[in-house]
Amino acid sequence: MSRRVDFPPDDELKEILHDFQRRGLSLAIRLRYLEEKQGMKIGSTKLKKLNKKFEVPSARKFNDVEGATAAIADIVSRDINQGQGPDTVKRVAALRLNIIIPRDFVRATMHGLVGQGPSDLRRPGRRSGPKKRGALDAIGIGIDIYGMRDHVGKLLWMVAVPNSRLSDTIGHVFLDMVSKYGAISVQVTFDGGSELGWLSAFQTTLRETFAPELSTAEWPACVAVQSSINIPIESTWSYDRKFNGRTLREILEEGRIHLIPGDLIHRHLFRWLWSKIVQISLDEFVDYFNNKKTRRQRARILPSGVAPNVVFDMPQDYGLENLAIAVPQAAIDQLRDLIDTPRSEALRWVPDVFDAVAREVYCRPQCQFRGKSRDLLDSGIFCVFGRLAGTFEHLNRE
Repeated sequence: MSRRVDFPPDDELKEILHDFQRRGLSLAIRLRYLEEKQGMKIGSTKLKKLNKKFEVPSARKFNDVEGATAAIADIVSRDINQGQGPDTVKRVAALRLNIIIPRDFVRATMHGLVGQGPSDLRRPGRRSGPKKRGALDAIGIGIDIYGMRDHVGKLLWMVAVPNSRLSDTIGHVFLDMVSKYGAISVQVTFDGGSELGWLSAFQTTLRETFAPELSTAEWPACVAVQSSINIPIESTWSYDRKFNGRTLREILEEGRIHLIPGDLIHRHLFRWLWSKIVQISLDEFVDYFNNKKTRRQRARILPSGVAPNVVFDMPQDYGLENLAIAVPQAAIDQLRDLIDTPRSEALRWVPDVFDAVAREVYCRPQCQFRGKSRDLLDSGIFCVFGRLAGTFEHLNRE
């Protein structure tokens, strides 16, 4: 007697299967995801039939030589540091462009494009630094980044904020993260600072309310440590350089020749535009980092040789236990009401009037931008900046 399997709607199942391929998951892990997240217990033969039915691309069935070559050339051209190897280029093509290319083809094409093998481009040695927040500053205008990382290595949240030194701002960022996952960790570790007042208070309150059985003496809700021994989130930026081909600081520094610091329109436009550019890069980087298999290390206590997303989603498969403490949205909303500064104001980059005009100008047909976030990068950052600045200057003269 065959067992009945309830399948989701075709359009939903197609999206799920294509996302598995985009993330580069093995067949075994795909089957586990379908069982764990969709309640579909099927075999590899059935999964292969579904992949064929929904035209899921495969490196083994690769035939778009022209498209793949163009994609590789585009990725390599963005890598101004020439530090990306074939594995990284292959992952970038899948995650960013949804193009599945065999590694051998990537390697051969890169050799033809750059005139040398990927091994010659490799730069051994990494510089790591433990930090939970990175601040970028260009021409006196700051673009702060705040990040949160789980114990198993998954980047939970990375967001560009107007000012990471304000407790109200970081309080909203923390609640945004809790709202996304519907849970908090047993413990939060951070390097001390006045901006963490609300974060610490919220974490402690939620822990005491929804996990009162946990001993604060044994497992404090919050632990403040020196930055030198905090979770080394800054070490992830070496992967950011590989993924984007250049650091966010380098992108910001290029703005020197386009920005007039004393011009209020330029300053507002810089914050309005570059905050979006930084967030686009962060979102893509988080997607890349969380889906990248870590290097296998036998002596490591936590799982290795597997992507952080997989360990986070199915910890029981790796001898771990999910210790997340569920938090209802109503509790999050109540805590948010305690913050003096509304979320919209705490995360506001420019005045509302400027934001409204900038959005309208950005989406104008004559600007040749359709409002898509990726257009900010693909159309040329400074081309967008120049056109928007010119339009604002014209509006001022009217």
